[in-house]
Amino acid sequence: MRSRNSYEKTKGRVYTLVLAALVLTGCSIDTAKQPSVRIGDPAPGFTVELLSGGKVSLDDFKGRPLVVTFMAEWCPCSNDSAPVFKEAYRLYHPKGVEFLMFGFQDSRSKFKKFVEEQGFSFPAAYDSGDSIGHSFGVNAPPTTFFITPDGRIKNAYYGKIDELDKLTTWIEEIVADGGGEGPAPAAGA
Repeated sequence: MRSRNSYEKTKGRVYTLVLAALVLTGCSIDTAKQPSVRIGDPAPGFTVELLSGGKVSLDDFKGRPLVVTFMAEWCPCSNDSAPVFKEAYRLYHPKGVEFLMFGFQDSRSKFKKFVEEQGFSFPAAYDSGDSIGHSFGVNAPPTTFFITPDGRIKNAYYGKIDELDKLTTWIEEIVADGGGEGPAPAAGA
């Protein structure tokens, strides 16, 4: 009887450890989840309806640096990244950098609630059927692309971005490629 209880306890611990590892690695850097588009390639075209109404296409952003991110309400890493993206938008949008967020691997209603609860002030769209994400090679949220003013992918990153310095470094790279003016001055500067 003792060995059966010991076996069940061990089995339970193993299941708990495996489950914890799966949850904790959901946003880890996994090369199998890295976007499959190539740096330097033109960004895939799209036209999509914004949650706020109206439509937007990649062509609408020509001549301006663009940050495209794919997020989901259920994803802890998307939630952890939200404050950093909001701050980067506050700093860079006044200087010509555009941001666009897509709901990916999520329901429209949950993604819309996520956008509202997080208080994003930049455009967001629901990627119905995940077709836009798949055209970019996205396998899981959050995945972010940094697109130059001429529409080429400068950089791509899978995983949470919870450090403003990391995000602004990539934004500065697309600004340096001919668009935007760099960050807005800090408050009180």
